Amino acid sequence: MPRERRPRVVVIDDETQTRRTFAMAYPQLNVVGSYPSVEEGVSRSSDADLVVLDLMLDTGASTDGVLQGTAAVRRLSELSKVCLYTDERRPLVIARCFAAGALGLVRKSDSLEDNIAGFLKAAAGSPVVPRSMVGLAELLAKRDRLPELTERQVQVLNARARGESWRSLSRRLEISPKTAYDHLEAVTAKMVWYLHNVGLDYDASPADIERALGLAPGDLDDRHLE
Repeated sequence: MPRERRPRVVVIDDETQTRRTFAMAYPQLNVVGSYPSVEEGVSRSSDADLVVLDLMLDTGASTDGVLQGTAAVRRLSELSKVCLYTDERRPLVIARCFAAGALGLVRKSDSLEDNIAGFLKAAAGSPVVPRSMVGLAELLAKRDRLPELTERQVQVLNARARGESWRSLSRRLEISPKTAYDHLEAVTAKMVWYLHNVGLDYDASPADIERALGLAPGDLDDRHLE
């Protein structure tokens, strides 16, 4: 039986240790390039199944003309799928990155097991949405911004936005935890599709983002689940 091809990955991270150890930490990935800046990584990104991007790169004394943040996401997403590798938790910042074209976000502080699952999922073309975005998904659903949610999807979404555990909500709704998880995955996939198509500028301000998404100022202040 032929060996399954490992996803080809380009890593862009300003931390030398991360670049040196990434391939060893995630042997399920074929790291074809590792760079400290977007400018250096662009040339190989079109050959990759996935670009793993540190959201905020340390560019030294000046950031003039340097691609980072949402501008970097926009440029790289023209060439390949992009998964952020960051501990950023602010929903509006993450929403702007998804609107710029990111497909997923993996936490640097999460376990290797969770992270490789996220990278493989993103490389296969499926969204990877952090738990801190569930509150935003609930708000968008309430404002009819997410298309065709089923009643069960809304029930699972609302439960997770309140912080209810998978075990508790699956028992209450009389469904398996796997089914509950799949319902939430369907919701977050629709949210990523919506953010990709909402038409935000990559440098949109928080107020611009709130207006574009139909949110009131401060709507997300108490919706951090992590």
